[in-house]
Amino acid sequence: MKWLGIVAKHHKEYVSIVNGFGEHFYAEDIVQETYLRILKYCKPEAIITNGNVNKSYVYFVLRNMYIDFEKYKAKHPKVSIEEIGQLECEPYSVEKHECYEEIIRLINNEVEGWHWYDKMLFDLYKKTGKSIRELSKETTISTKSIFQTLKHCKER
Repeated sequence: MKWLGIVAKHHKEYVSIVNGFGEHFYAEDIVQETYLRILKYCKPEAIITNGNVNKSYVYFVLRNMYIDFEKYKAKHPKVSIEEIGQLECEPYSVEKHECYEEIIRLINNEVEGWHWYDKMLFDLYKKTGKSIRELSKETTISTKSIFQTLKHCKER
């Protein structure tokens, strides 16, 4: 581990290299991650030759870490707290919620008067969210029968 201390003597230089790539905010973090990667994957003789740090080797590790970081940032965008505070959200509408509840209540009242088969199949389709083919496999009812039943149920 003593060899990692020799590599870390040039820490400020590594940070300025990462700054040169265009990253200023996370430059320290990238350098720290570089140390971890060097410690995990590199042999001391690859980095230190004749008591001096092979800076070109460290440069390539820094560059690869920066590129990995940019790829990660592209896949996982971050949003600052200030941006979240400026977002406007639609106010909760009690009227919309009450109307939705009323529609659900009317549908349930209608379904209560149906034949047991229609009611069972419609509830199964509505509650599980499964496709007609999935229901057909599970219940051994033909897809045509399920389709026709659900079609008539939806029309009602």
